[in-house]
Amino acid sequence: MSKLRLSADNFMRKRIDIMNKNQIQRITINGMLLAVMIVCSQLTIPIPIVPITLQTFAVGLIASLLPVWDGLEVIIVYLLLGTLGFPVFANFSGGLAVFLGPTGGYLLSFLVYQLVTAGLLKKFGRQLPVLLAANCLGALLNLLIGSVWITWVLKISFIKAMLIGFVPFLLPGLLKIIVILPIVKRLAPLTLGRQAG
Repeated sequence: MSKLRLSADNFMRKRIDIMNKNQIQRITINGMLLAVMIVCSQLTIPIPIVPITLQTFAVGLIASLLPVWDGLEVIIVYLLLGTLGFPVFANFSGGLAVFLGPTGGYLLSFLVYQLVTAGLLKKFGRQLPVLLAANCLGALLNLLIGSVWITWVLKISFIKAMLIGFVPFLLPGLLKIIVILPIVKRLAPLTLGRQAG
């Protein structure tokens, strides 16, 4: 009986150790990708109204490298930090006022990019064609929602908003996704080997 109890105790100890190790690894990876998101937000090409940034590059990485809910958690923390006034948005900006400006729709639709892309990858796998298609769809939705937001904020026509907030970002967006693909193929086994959610 005592041997059975000892073996059950050992089993529980090992299980707790594994759970703790997985939790530490999860927090570390999520924290690193949050840091990547913040740094990428500051790498900008200034153009009128909406700058070109590497934010969507970071969102694509997060959506492609993390399980659905982990990625969502990282994006939510990023948006909350910005909302609280931390200078994590493009050009070291922060605060609630950013959401009420022309870029607010892009920021909020990072959540859509994450959910759609990570959801499709969870369902269909991470082969290169799926990675490409899922990220393209997420990026297009991000641009579309951002453009609709611009029509509301600037009180302009949808066509004009598309010319300001959609068309100029198509080629840069595609280039970012092309760069994402080999990075994901290399890193996904490290970030996704711990859980499937």
